[in-house]
Amino acid sequence: MQSVKVEDFDWKSLLSVKGVSAVAAIAVMFVGATAFAVSSSITSSERVITGVKAEGIEISGLSESGTIKYFNDLASEKIKPLTFSYGDRTFSITPAEINLKPNVEEAVDEAFSYGRSSNSLIANMKDQIKCALNGRNVTLTAVYDENLLNDKLKAIADQINCQPVNAYCLLDSNGGVSKYAGVIGKKLDTETIANSLKTPLTSLNIPNNIVLTPEDIIPFITTEDVMPIDSIIGQYSTRFNPGDRGDNIAIAAYALNDRIVKPGWTFSFNDTVGERSYSAGYKNAGVIINGRPDIDVGGGVCQVSSTLYNAILLAGLTPTVRTAHFAPSTYVEPGRDATVADGQIDFQFRNDLPHSVYLLTGVYNSTLTVYVLGAKSDLNGADIRIEREGSAMSPSIYRVYYRDGKVIKDEFLHTDVYEELKPAEERQ
Repeated sequence: MQSVKVEDFDWKSLLSVKGVSAVAAIAVMFVGATAFAVSSSITSSERVITGVKAEGIEISGLSESGTIKYFNDLASEKIKPLTFSYGDRTFSITPAEINLKPNVEEAVDEAFSYGRSSNSLIANMKDQIKCALNGRNVTLTAVYDENLLNDKLKAIADQINCQPVNAYCLLDSNGGVSKYAGVIGKKLDTETIANSLKTPLTSLNIPNNIVLTPEDIIPFITTEDVMPIDSIIGQYSTRFNPGDRGDNIAIAAYALNDRIVKPGWTFSFNDTVGERSYSAGYKNAGVIINGRPDIDVGGGVCQVSSTLYNAILLAGLTPTVRTAHFAPSTYVEPGRDATVADGQIDFQFRNDLPHSVYLLTGVYNSTLTVYVLGAKSDLNGADIRIEREGSAMSPSIYRVYYRDGKVIKDEFLHTDVYEELKPAEERQ
């Protein structure tokens, strides 16, 4: 074998352009062959490749069993009960109660998919190099039963939700006014809460505590509404005979009880009392139809509307819709009645006073009384009287305001023209 001396080696030839190209080609071939061999080795191994992380923590080099253990341990750290607080009360929903489970198998499959997803070794090699340079992150997710969560949230809501309670007024034995505060209701929006928990539960970023903020339900009659009320500013009583007609009066009177009319509001008798029907408990009793005495369901209710009419006049409220009967009524003075009929004739009044008024009704010993409670200061010390001019068949009604015995305001209300009732025997 012929030996070659170093000093005889042709370095100039080697360092020529062609020589450098040859060396570079050899180097590339060497690196490529090495990378190919490494890629083939990694792809066929059972370890997570370099650069793969789980939620920011390096997990490269872990075996499949080690990766499974890692994600199970991670799930144990991240899965915890849902804790809610409302005031000084706490509520809890355990993971088992909503079937919350980590997707460990999916996370493991994803971790091992990097650098192995292609049938091409070259493609896998490129993926491995990118993974080593840029990294890949695996996020552990979870699944849960939305129906179970909704059921648990509704169970919590049942312990929080409450209906509002109206403020109200009562009369004491001395005729004084007692006032009782209203209660604000609560309603928890479980649908919104459930939607807000989808991401935290599926990503296993479960919050330490969820503060519940149920919606306030303001009562129809608030404490502020009744606060200024301090006295009876108007009341009126009428008498009736017991029986079916008296039962109808009691039903309608009860419908008027505990009603508030705030400043600027218009009160409708028909809307408040509702339809006079058998299903509502009303009975057949005497009425006037087309100028003749008759029998119909709800007979006697006009006495309630007429009693209310007189009470609101004495309280300084403003009648806006009022119709007289065909003939004078027996339970009120001429010109001071207010007839009503389902869907046809209504009685309405408006509260033009600075504060709310509150209606109370009483039926006792065949006497119906309507009380209008309000702020005494709203009448400015006036004493209101209802006065009549003219005959019983054609009365003119005035509302007169007195102070210290002197007239300070004289208000004309209306003039009615009545007719004689037709005999009952002429009914057809």
